[in-house]
Amino acid sequence: MRGRSVRARRQQGHDGRIITAEIVDTTIITYLRGRFPALEAVNEETPLLSSGAVDSLGILDLMMFLADEFGIALEDDDFTPDNLETPGRLAALVVRKQAA
Repeated sequence: MRGRSVRARRQQGHDGRIITAEIVDTTIITYLRGRFPALEAVNEETPLLSSGAVDSLGILDLMMFLADEFGIALEDDDFTPDNLETPGRLAALVVRKQAA
């Protein structure tokens, strides 16, 4: 039972709400739409890097947002094209980091 409560805490956001994959997806897409005008029609599969919609400074802003919003620690190894290419991959990264 103790392990179960630890896991639940890890999946809570900084405001105490339980974070689901759907919440992560929605939060990322909402952030992208508000921060990057070229991504007004963004969805889970929209290319971020290869389309040029998000530049290197934008990626840093985005990753700082994710760390703050979801209370995760990001390492240099997390900044890979595979993790950053689409909102869906970013969401999967957040979910993996929260489960760790």
